[in-house]
Parts: sequence; structure tokens; C-alpha cells
Amino acid sequence: MNTLSVERKHLGVIGHPLGHTMSPLMHTTAITMAGIPYDYGVFDVVEEMVEPLLVSLRKRNFRGANVTVPYKKTVMPYLDTISDEAVAIGAVNTIVNDDGILTGYNTDILGVQYSLREYEDAIRGNDVAVFGAGGAARSVLFALSTFFAPRSITIINRTPSTGSALSKEFREKFPSVKFEWSGTVQNSIKSLDSAKLIINTTSVGMLPDGGSHPLPHGFVMKNTHIIFDIVYNPLKTALLQMAETIGARTISGLEMLVGQGDAAFKLFTGTSFPIDQIRTTVWSALDRNTHI
Repeated sequence: MNTLSVERKHLGVIGHPLGHTMSPLMHTTAITMAGIPYDYGVFDVVEEMVEPLLVSLRKRNFRGANVTVPYKKTVMPYLDTISDEAVAIGAVNTIVNDDGILTGYNTDILGVQYSLREYEDAIRGNDVAVFGAGGAARSVLFALSTFFAPRSITIINRTPSTGSALSKEFREKFPSVKFEWSGTVQNSIKSLDSAKLIINTTSVGMLPDGGSHPLPHGFVMKNTHIIFDIVYNPLKTALLQMAETIGARTISGLEMLVGQGDAAFKLFTGTSFPIDQIRTTVWSALDRNTHI
């Protein structure tokens, strides 16, 4: 393709702060490998700048943007259309511009599906425990209920009102799944013990607090557990290291990162995302950062 004769389109990531985002590396690498006339920038903005930024995004040479914390809800009132999944979750992480019409999507759902793709049979009909009740937890709950049919999902969260409200909301959305809130530390230990899959959707264990994990005192992990930590920096969180030590199966947050990136890139460009090469590139970058 002669890219000089084609109008270059712009992409970027919206959030604050964005010093450690991997989105530019992922998408710039994919753009280069695909040889398409796109570029990718960083929109590190304060909240007051989100609306004018989205107005400028409607220009024809802007194709879209990824959205990260803390603006996944903030952007929603300024969009023309929002996918059903993003509405149900209450968060948008991908915006696509079609001739001035902005559509919001949530590709985190597909990132979760990608991460757990090898464990579908193990999850179906079994119990799951999820740490957290924020935006990431909502994407995880939606993906689990839509694609994996677990018997039950217990939400373990330190804020009682948030955890109980979220379990009630998703119980109504997915009546075939038994949603519960752990309530007490003792109940959370019981739920974790019976769970086949344990997922951390909180920031506990993220650098610079890399030595922490969300497990309550008194819980003993088993090698029959599947442990998924959506934190990807460090690559091996304290939770994943504990799981590996006792022989449990583990899933890194890097899988969710590249999985949602794959879905977003296809929405932006209609071009395949070299996911294996991207995983290797991001892994190398994160590994270097860990040892700095």
C-alpha cells in the first residue's frame, strides 16, 4: 500500500495519569506491522478537558481512542451511541469515530473472554470468587456470565454497600447465575475455598505495592484453584507467585491487556492484531521496567 497517497488517521488513549500506559506501545507496534496509515498518541488530560477533546475527536482524521481510568464513565454523556455491553457495565474503554458519530464500546469484556478461553470447561457450572466491585469487576462479571456460565459468583469487597448492590444488580441481569456478596471475612474464606476460579480485579499488588495481595488471612490456596490477576505491572504479582508456588494454574493480567487491545484495534482499523508479537513486545517492556 502506498500510504503517502492516503489520509493518515489518528488514534490515541484518553486518561490521567498516563505515564505507564502500554496502549501506545501495543497499537503503534500493530500499526507498524500492518503497514497502515495510522498513528497513535497520548491524551493525558484533566477532567475539564474531556468534553472539548471529544469534540475535536469528531474530525474526520481522528478515527478513535482508547479510554482508561479515571474517564471510562466520564466520556459516556458525550457519545452519540453506546453498545449494549458498555451500557450494562456502565463504562466505555473504546471510542470509534464514524464520520463524526462517536460510538462507545467496552472491549474489556472481550479481554476477559480471551484471558479465560482455555478454562471454559473448568469454569462452567463451578463457583467463582471475584475481588473488587469497581469498573474492572463489572466487566469481569459481565464476561463470566455471558460466556462461561459459572454456577455462582461471589463478590468480595471491603465496602458493604457497593458489594451488595453490585451482586443484586447482576443477579437481576443474569438470573441463571447465583450472585452473592461475601459480607464477612469468614464468608469470603469459605467462598474462596469453594471457588474453582479466583479473580483479582483490584489494584492490590500493582507496582509500587508489588508485595501485596488481596487474600484474607486464614485462607489457604490449593493447587486446584485457577488464579487470574488483572494487574499486569508487575508481570507476576504476589498473588500469581503464591499460586505458582503451590502449583495452581495462573493467568496474567497481560492476557486481558492484549485481548482487549486486539478487539479495540479491529474496531479502529478493521485489521488483524498480531497478538502474539504484541504480547512479546509488551512483556519485554514490562520486564525491563520491573528491573529498572
